[in-house]
Amino acid sequence: MKKPVKKYGLLVLAFVVFVCLNYNPHLMFETSYFHWGWNFALLATLLIILIFRIRDPFEWKQKLGISFNKKDFLGFVISTIVLLVGSYFLVAYLANTAGYSFRPQLFFYKDLIGPDYPFGPILGNYLYYIPETFNEEMLIGAVLLMGLERKFKKLNKNIIAVLIALIFSLMHQFLYKYSPAQPEIILTTSTLLTLFFVGLLRNVIILKTRKITYSWAIHLSFNLIFFAGHFINKSTKAFASEPERFNIVFGNIPMLIFTGLLAFVSLIWLNINSKKVEQVIN
Repeated sequence: MKKPVKKYGLLVLAFVVFVCLNYNPHLMFETSYFHWGWNFALLATLLIILIFRIRDPFEWKQKLGISFNKKDFLGFVISTIVLLVGSYFLVAYLANTAGYSFRPQLFFYKDLIGPDYPFGPILGNYLYYIPETFNEEMLIGAVLLMGLERKFKKLNKNIIAVLIALIFSLMHQFLYKYSPAQPEIILTTSTLLTLFFVGLLRNVIILKTRKITYSWAIHLSFNLIFFAGHFINKSTKAFASEPERFNIVFGNIPMLIFTGLLAFVSLIWLNINSKKVEQVIN
């Protein structure tokens, strides 16, 4: 009994580290040190990897979805660059249709925040999303997703993909509803549905490739554009809060349709050549 308890205890510890070092410091604490968010998220990455190396010394890379080769690294870099460009134009278009102008922090922070504002916080903001998205892809993507697949071999893979996508969507609602660092703005139904579709797409990519390579590229590229930017109301000149940004972009009907189509196509892909995937699992 001791070995399963130890393994599950380390798994729980990994998720506690993920939550405490990824989200609480980023949202709750204020400090004059500009890079604390990046530092804490990076520390979480190292601790998560260490926990899994102890927990699963022979399969930790596979279970975290990070058994990368040179092709994976190249694919990640190229995909991230392409998706960064695509995400910028997509976010700018959706913001404009909702009556907002979009300005990336990297290029407009002196105009929007102040001419004397230091570059350190801006750099720290961008750096933060590298380990933050990496951690989320490892634990919410690979560990939960493929862990359920291994644990419940008779459970249909479509149900697993849908279940984790639902968790991914509701996590955002929980965060913005109950976090004391947020204005408690409720995400709209269309926003949650779009997030569900995005989660479904990412889940299918992980289930098909057995790695977080391309799922992470999608997540990182979009977050670098979406979060590290300003949404400015064209009428009032007010800055949109973080949950308002979600409703502006993800609650937009064109975005809902676009992600819905991607999710539908991904489910078709998931069910093609499923025997090969089952052989990998078993």
